Amino acid sequence: MAGTGSVMAISAIFAVGLVGFATDKVRHDLVALLMLSTCLALGLVRADRAFAGFSDPVVITVGAIMIISAAIARSGVLAYALRPFQRWMKAETGIAVVYAILCGTASAFMNNVGALALLLPAALATCRTAKVSPSRILMPMAFASLLGGLVTLIGTPPNVILAEMRSGYGKPAFGMFDFALVGLPLALAGLVLTLLLVRFLPMRASSESEPLKFRVADYLFELRVPANAAKSLTVESLASIGSGDDRLAVHAIDRGGILVTAPRLSRLLLPGDVIQVEGRAPVVETALERLGLELASDAEDDLLGDAFFEFVVTEQSLLVSQDSSFALLAAHGAALVALSRRGKSIAAGLSAMRLHAGDVILLQIEPSRTAELAQTFSLLPLAERPLRLRVSARDWLPVGALVSAIIAASTGASGLAAALVLAVTALGLAGRLRGHVYQDIDWSIIILLAAIIPVAQAFAASGADDAVAGAISMVGKGQPSWVPVGLALGLTMAVTPFLNNAAAVLIMGPIAARTGLATDVPVDAMLMAVAIGASCDFLTPIGHQSNTLVWGPGGYRFSDYARVGAPLTLLVLVLGTALITAIWG
Repeated sequence: MAGTGSVMAISAIFAVGLVGFATDKVRHDLVALLMLSTCLALGLVRADRAFAGFSDPVVITVGAIMIISAAIARSGVLAYALRPFQRWMKAETGIAVVYAILCGTASAFMNNVGALALLLPAALATCRTAKVSPSRILMPMAFASLLGGLVTLIGTPPNVILAEMRSGYGKPAFGMFDFALVGLPLALAGLVLTLLLVRFLPMRASSESEPLKFRVADYLFELRVPANAAKSLTVESLASIGSGDDRLAVHAIDRGGILVTAPRLSRLLLPGDVIQVEGRAPVVETALERLGLELASDAEDDLLGDAFFEFVVTEQSLLVSQDSSFALLAAHGAALVALSRRGKSIAAGLSAMRLHAGDVILLQIEPSRTAELAQTFSLLPLAERPLRLRVSARDWLPVGALVSAIIAASTGASGLAAALVLAVTALGLAGRLRGHVYQDIDWSIIILLAAIIPVAQAFAASGADDAVAGAISMVGKGQPSWVPVGLALGLTMAVTPFLNNAAAVLIMGPIAARTGLATDVPVDAMLMAVAIGASCDFLTPIGHQSNTLVWGPGGYRFSDYARVGAPLTLLVLVLGTALITAIWG
């Protein structure tokens, strides 16, 4: 064990790192790299061990799972799996149950966000056909993708990390389905509760058919007054379009670069004015027809097609927080027509907007270029028809490769990392990866893991985790085993919203294990508590990418997540503690 100075230094580094993770102002992989660099500078991590994380089996396993998950997503198999359930998807309850179960099942064997992204366009199309509000369907899907990850070793990166961590305490790594003993009943109970609670959410997104595309929420549009517009056109003329809550809101007028916000109703609109309005797509279409206005994007580029497509901006998108997102889209033949952002007011012009993860954007683009655009900028299409990025209508080879890797790892014929790498190799030789392989990997997660592993090892070597574990043990010592288990589970759930879940288990895993040793609670139980806690972040739309992905399309407000997520979090805490204590304690 290192001296007191090392303990204080590594504790300070982790404290600064936690602040960096929590503020969300800096990418999490950069925070991890900063922590690693500081440890190197202070001599807490040896130079020859600084990049050992990149060769760690956990990092290799997570990367391989991402590649195989993406290959399955392109295979068309999951879309094909929807067909037998069509007869049940004619009403709200049936749609919610089918899509939630499919999403949870898929996420048990592939990347959580990948499973959700694969089924989301189909779910929206089903809602459109059945005239059902997506607000009752999408949140159960997002939460099911998190709950499904609890069931298997490869369901989520925290499980892989904790499986390897177990081997450091004199036991073999957790097996493929060891997590199912707790994870499966917990996932089923959580899914039932979510489906019950989501019925109390308001139906904020309309399910009516719309000429442009399915309504996600009110959009911010920019309309241009053409040279042949009526001389008497005023702000009131535009604001009176629609009725009730569907009336257009006129936010600003851009006249020759001078922005007039909150214009009075009597103000005249002149040729060349660009008016910023917020409202539903059909109401804007009425304004275009009745008042002779045009979309600003039409006037700027006559070469653009007249097809409109909706996309969700994902967290990995190159467009996020870019000053030049408008120009980047234009360079790829797409015009940003409208923007929908939940929970925040929009005042700047579209060309000056910085896009955020979860934004829904309406683009004008030639239909043949949508696939390329979605792939280039990591956008999730919400189009009428699914994006055709797969090799064939039903390609079972990626599924077969994954199943073979699972069997090899479960029977002990091969280590999990080696089995998954062999599966990736087989898919590559069969031509199923092609040029997608590097785009299929979420490099921010890989870098975060590789950088934080040496830091976490330094944290353990310094004795800092013993100090934290000692403080927790003082509360749990002499108490029934469910008390330390509940403390580990609750504390992990508390810190995970401020961290990446993989970083949370790297920090909390050793602390929980040492707490178990000090309180005579089996280490397995404590590690399972951390695994469950790190994968159950239901309280905010920004705590996990799955939650962010459905924020805009579902028309949710920030508080909606807590309304459903708080009871679900309590269920996980109580039932999870009981199951872990009974099975592993």
